[in-house]
Amino acid sequence: MRYLIVVCFSFILQAQTLQEVIEYSFKHNYQLQILQEEQEITDTESDIDALWSDPILKIGINDIQSDKPLNRNEEAMQNQFISLSQTIPLSNKLKISSDIDKEKIEVIEEKKEILKVDIAFTIRKDFIKASYAQNSLDILEKYISFLQTPMNLLVNLSAVDSNNVEEYIKTELLQKNYKLKLQNFLENIEIAKEEIELVGNIKIDSFDNEAVLKFYDQERLETLLDNISTDNPRLKMVNRLKVVAKKNLLLANAKKQADITVTSGVYQRFDRNDYISVAVSYPLFIHNRQSKQKIQAIKRVNIQNITYNQTKVKLEQSLKIYLRKLKTINQELIILDEIKIKIKKLIQNAKSELSVGGSLVHYYELFTKKTDNLLALNKKELEKALIQNQIMRILGETK
Repeated sequence: MRYLIVVCFSFILQAQTLQEVIEYSFKHNYQLQILQEEQEITDTESDIDALWSDPILKIGINDIQSDKPLNRNEEAMQNQFISLSQTIPLSNKLKISSDIDKEKIEVIEEKKEILKVDIAFTIRKDFIKASYAQNSLDILEKYISFLQTPMNLLVNLSAVDSNNVEEYIKTELLQKNYKLKLQNFLENIEIAKEEIELVGNIKIDSFDNEAVLKFYDQERLETLLDNISTDNPRLKMVNRLKVVAKKNLLLANAKKQADITVTSGVYQRFDRNDYISVAVSYPLFIHNRQSKQKIQAIKRVNIQNITYNQTKVKLEQSLKIYLRKLKTINQELIILDEIKIKIKKLIQNAKSELSVGGSLVHYYELFTKKTDNLLALNKKELEKALIQNQIMRILGETK
């Protein structure tokens, strides 16, 4: 695969390449840290859900007489007791609940991968924008410096011919207009630095390393579509949620089997025999709650299946749209390159005509067209690079 080198940067903290900036951001992004904590919480919940409910210890006194509250010998029902109750699951719902938590851990892992892809995408985007802003600055600085020569010439000529004053004013306004554009590109670089600090919790001082984007428009569409299915973390997460929904359906089925509660106790009486009591409690499902919960679980499975298909179609169609945009941009770049060549020839002709009375104004106007063409080329290359970056996001790439 061919590659397009588009960015050159450096920065003041530990990292020195674009990829190192991305890796640094992975370690210091606040949302990633939150997801890591959530993952550890869910891991503990998985262990908890696999355990039986805690037994209940009960200690008490039965039949306290209001007139003789301390007397324990009046009635046969008077006793003091200690009992223990334990709920015993008759289905495998505890294991299923634990398995669901384990799947949720994987869902959170995919969320982390989605966030990493988004972080890498955002940092690359800002690096790309800053790079092309710097390219535009170089073009503008050369042109503004170039305009200084005709301005000096027009100042001298205007002292002799008042008609040159108008040309001087036009040239001065042109220079100010391009200085304003230059200032805008400077601001774009500063905005890129701020956005990187916001996403990666890292301060960038300057940009001086290489970032590489692939020529996706030269890849087979079928290969890229396969890569979406295998590598995109958003699609993986939705697929995990499908598994969770199916396990929740199993859990709903398991809950149709009620748990029993076994209670045993020792009852002590002062002047009569002590006795032991054993009871088994079993709930009666008469309100059809479990069946309705199963219907809900089935609906959630259907929703996740639909969501998976929707996500897959959205990603695939987005890929196709961006590839078409790349095709259009490449055609526009060809035209701009042809214009660039023609302008270059016109400048050569105008320069050679100066010695035989050619127009100096026309000569400088051609340089304005040349600058506009270079800026247009640079802007179009920027659009191409940003689309390539979008495709990297769709494919789930972080490098």
